Amino acid sequence: MRKLVLFALAWFVFVIWGLEIGVAWVFKSITGSWISQSSSIYVSKVWTINCLRILALCVLLRWLNLSFLDLTTGKFGWRELKYSTVIIVAILAIEVVYLKDYYPQILREFHYHLGISQSTWLALASLASEYVYYLLEILSVNLLYAGSLKLGNERFAVLLPTVLWGSAHALNIVVTSSIEALLLGVYMTIFALLMYISAKKTKSLKVPIFIWLTSMVL
Repeated sequence: MRKLVLFALAWFVFVIWGLEIGVAWVFKSITGSWISQSSSIYVSKVWTINCLRILALCVLLRWLNLSFLDLTTGKFGWRELKYSTVIIVAILAIEVVYLKDYYPQILREFHYHLGISQSTWLALASLASEYVYYLLEILSVNLLYAGSLKLGNERFAVLLPTVLWGSAHALNIVVTSSIEALLLGVYMTIFALLMYISAKKTKSLKVPIFIWLTSMVL
């Protein structure tokens, strides 16, 4: 149990939230804003996070005696696709009800990047950086699942990603209103719980990857 607690704390501080808040604070100190005002600032911030996250992943994987392949373990067949589709549709329905409209996320993100970029090519580079960030993020959460499974049990493997990643999205209160941060925390708690229950049932970490990346596009 002690190793599990130490692992979860290290993951929280060095892989996800401590890392992101720390990098964001440094850039805020330099630019005066939590939100990137240009594509150059955005890309610099995201790739700082991406590179530090890869380093932190390597360290924790070595400590657990795991490899990057262990973060994508399991198959992805029709059964996994059915689980994934049900969850994606459910999450998409929640978004439509909340936003009262539907506009694919990748287009919303591209529109944002166009607004802070001097050219379409810079916007595309900024958008690509964001999706690399999303890939590393879900691999990081899969690490929390795999590590919790190895050091604890299946219950912790579902619980810790749900709380330390899903619910902890409420920490976005530093860049948004308290109500929006709370709603995001609740939404991501549900999202994380569904993803990692499905990972447990299918014994496949490809399922959360597919669900997360598809949801970031739709």
